[in-house]
Amino acid sequence: MVTVGVRLPCFRLAAALRHTLSPDASAYLIERTARRVVEATDAAALAGVRPGMPLRAASRLLPRAAVVVEDAARAARAWRRMLGVLAPLPAPVEDGGPGLAFVPIPRGDRPERWFGRVRDRLEPLGLPVRCGAGANRFVAFVATHRAGDAVCRSGAEAAFVADAPLDLLGIDDDVALRLRLLGARTLGDLAVLPPSYLRRFGGDALRLHELAHGCAAVRR
Repeated sequence: MVTVGVRLPCFRLAAALRHTLSPDASAYLIERTARRVVEATDAAALAGVRPGMPLRAASRLLPRAAVVVEDAARAARAWRRMLGVLAPLPAPVEDGGPGLAFVPIPRGDRPERWFGRVRDRLEPLGLPVRCGAGANRFVAFVATHRAGDAVCRSGAEAAFVADAPLDLLGIDDDVALRLRLLGARTLGDLAVLPPSYLRRFGGDALRLHELAHGCAAVRR
């Protein structure tokens, strides 16, 4: 089984602003309570702003960027409408949270064909769309962060995700910091850590190990 990932970059940011952003806009979305970055435009990311970063640190990097407070209810409503747009696809559409969906496609079908179907549904709405595919939801999610429409071939999952940053894990900030202190910056770095190291992270240890090898599901 192959899963197609569909990601709409900065969807929650656009929902809070009530309009899409130009690719070169310097802006980022922060949580209402924790005051940490949730999403950042490409321009903001190039300056070093990344999800999970405290507002104070992001402000030092981009003092003139537009800072937008997340509106979770608005994003959820907008995303339900987008899922409705995708619903006519001839395969079930799985909700991955605002801005992210997965489509398990029939065995033997070409992912590229489904990328076209997805874009036919979404691009007329003026939304940026990134697609990717892999053997499971997590690999498909990583694929949507690659240039172009990346497809991970069967059996190559661990190598495919190896250079993905820890930011894609969706783990707590303190866990991410502890992993970086162990020298892990990418999933490949995490994959080579001895299991005894990962047991320090309690119930997340097995999940982290699976993700680092291209297994399991994405958490958002």
